[in-house]
Amino acid sequence: MKDLLLAGLTAVAFGLLYQVSRRALLLSGIIGAVSWAVASLVHRIPGSGLLMDFIGALVVGTLGEIAATWEREPSPVFVVPAIVVYVPGELAYQSMVSFLRGHFPAGLQSGLTALLAAGAISLGLALSAAFIRPLLRRGT
Repeated sequence: MKDLLLAGLTAVAFGLLYQVSRRALLLSGIIGAVSWAVASLVHRIPGSGLLMDFIGALVVGTLGEIAATWEREPSPVFVVPAIVVYVPGELAYQSMVSFLRGHFPAGLQSGLTALLAAGAISLGLALSAAFIRPLLRRGT
């Protein structure tokens, strides 16, 4: 429960940085929390780290597109703050530290994992935009 609250608050905090409207802040926080809840369920499957990122991004993108249609705002207003919780910053940091300390295999492993996580996030967002947006636009 604490993780869901923190995911929602992270989305709200980044929404404040991006100066989105108050209504969009609330929806971004909800999208961040809901996507984290779904991703946490996926994470219970052994070996599902990248799948968690993909499914979480897919949920963020889908809910962001729905919120954008509902609120008549561009989808990045909702998607950008909510997707921040999935950014693999810790892995990129670990990779740099490992390289600087001369631990090249560990640095390469962390770096490639961060790259794959970023790819999974990108794919999830792209697929949601490619499939959900046309369905929502058709209904309006």
